[in-house]
Amino acid sequence: MRIRILALSAVFIACMLVGMKSAAQNNCGGNPAYGTCPAPAPPTLAWCAGNNAASTCAGGTSWVGFDTTTPAAGSWTNQFEGLDAASITNAGLVSSAQADPNGGLGPTNASGTGQYLQFAGNFIQAFDRKTGNGVLANKVSGTAAPQPITTLFAPHGTAFCAAPALDGIASYDRIDGVFFIGNLFTSSSSNYFCAGVSAPSGAVPANNLQGVNGQSHWNVYAYNLASALPKNKSGVSYFPDYVRFGSWSDGFYIAFDLEDKSANFDIVGFEVCKLDKADMIAGLSTNPPSCFTYIPSYVVGAAGTDKSLIHTLLPADFEGSNPIPSNTAGEYFLAQINPSNPGTNNQCKQAPCTSAQFAFWTWSGFVNGAAPTMLALKFHPFTPGCYNTNQPFNTYCVPEPYGGVIDGLGDRLGYRLAYRNVSGTSGNTEYLAVANTVQEMTNTKRTGIRYYKFRAGVAPAVQFIGDLQDSTDNYFLSMPSVAMDKTGNLGITYTVTGSTSRGSANNYDPSPYFVTVDTLGNAGTPVPILGNTGVSGQDETDESWGEYVSVSSDPNDDLTFWSVSEYMNGDQVGNCSSKLHVGTGCTWASRIHTCQKGNGC
Repeated sequence: MRIRILALSAVFIACMLVGMKSAAQNNCGGNPAYGTCPAPAPPTLAWCAGNNAASTCAGGTSWVGFDTTTPAAGSWTNQFEGLDAASITNAGLVSSAQADPNGGLGPTNASGTGQYLQFAGNFIQAFDRKTGNGVLANKVSGTAAPQPITTLFAPHGTAFCAAPALDGIASYDRIDGVFFIGNLFTSSSSNYFCAGVSAPSGAVPANNLQGVNGQSHWNVYAYNLASALPKNKSGVSYFPDYVRFGSWSDGFYIAFDLEDKSANFDIVGFEVCKLDKADMIAGLSTNPPSCFTYIPSYVVGAAGTDKSLIHTLLPADFEGSNPIPSNTAGEYFLAQINPSNPGTNNQCKQAPCTSAQFAFWTWSGFVNGAAPTMLALKFHPFTPGCYNTNQPFNTYCVPEPYGGVIDGLGDRLGYRLAYRNVSGTSGNTEYLAVANTVQEMTNTKRTGIRYYKFRAGVAPAVQFIGDLQDSTDNYFLSMPSVAMDKTGNLGITYTVTGSTSRGSANNYDPSPYFVTVDTLGNAGTPVPILGNTGVSGQDETDESWGEYVSVSSDPNDDLTFWSVSEYMNGDQVGNCSSKLHVGTGCTWASRIHTCQKGNGC
């Protein structure tokens, strides 16, 4: 397979910045409210537990998040196996069928210890950087095994954090040196956001998940979202979904879609919250999160569309050793704007359906009730991957070996929005990088990856835009994630799919790939992470392929990229057909892969 690389823009292009087209930006007292508005009320802290003698949390002052063990001896080169359904099943546990693997990388500390923290299938494992083997265990100094995310809050916190959504987050905050785990916990009657922050234990710092005496200590929090969720015209609270995360100097930021349960869970807008990072790290009771909602004016009212064209806001996620400058305009946020019929805010049903803009905010913009800045992608319109004019937000078209299709997620930007303050000859410059899945061929709906690098600030500008696609074998590319190294190069992981018969030229199908992009926007040669060693024909009959993956840069050298991607280790059939639980027929797996630009990729 040969991937064609198209550099769409190798130098920065000034963006056209315009305001949101609407009759009135904000009506925060309306029924329903619309515009950029404070949440109806802050989320309430329902419960917390700390690892701090001064903690005022109801759950105590020495919370143990996970039991740990000494990692087994071993070594690895370039990659090792991450969380997978087999290890979960072998431990006598039950996972969700959808993996959504992502993770965060801590440094190697003075004692030579460090970990990669991974989420997948609502399970958590911390992998030792040196051996690639697990640290979290079924008991103190017991056998390493994946741990349910609910373990972090057990036993007392599970009154609030018992039913995790599929979209959990594992990350590492390089500003304050802590790991972060978070997820939405939803049921028919309640909605919570639950989070954990790794804590020091004696002389062991928070960035060492090995902990002390076989215990890894955490500060944990459960926030009740009931009071913070806006309601539709019938008085029904919108449903929170698809949470996203970003770390900044003044807070942890989360954002989630708002969906109308009364209208087939259509996305009507989003909510974004700033969590009290300082008190969470200290293990104290926190101030209420500060939250804002955005529902476009064209969504509501008698003539409203009931659907937002803006999907899934991404908070910028800090990486690097250069601090955020004191004159920054951030925290920054970005979201994709999907196509509309010409001259309207209705979903586009008149081909060709293209969009040429993103929605951009800063936190101060939310605080001041500002409309989004329309960041125009000048000369580079795109059709979202798998866009269907009959069902615009049904983005299923990526073919599977068995003949079915999986979701290309073309209606939203891929997780994460990478932020870095890069040193240069003329001083430091703030950059943002992100990618999405776009349509490359109209007749076959073949998809590719569009990647973007922006200069951040009050007036953001495009540094470059590039395109990855396979015009030789006509394979589909989807599910990207981006990080930046200290020189400003990008690392991108993504999935290659496309054989409609059993097996493919790459054997693994779908197959994870990785590519680096230089500071001018030129992509290198894509690297197949798994090579040609897989079992032919990975049938995946339940359409539960994950919705995101992740890449991060190594705190040790700020040059090596660490990615985690999903693959199928054999046919996934039989009793892995439920989107709620898996059984012995489930074969999803993940691979943690490393490389540097010019050294392996």
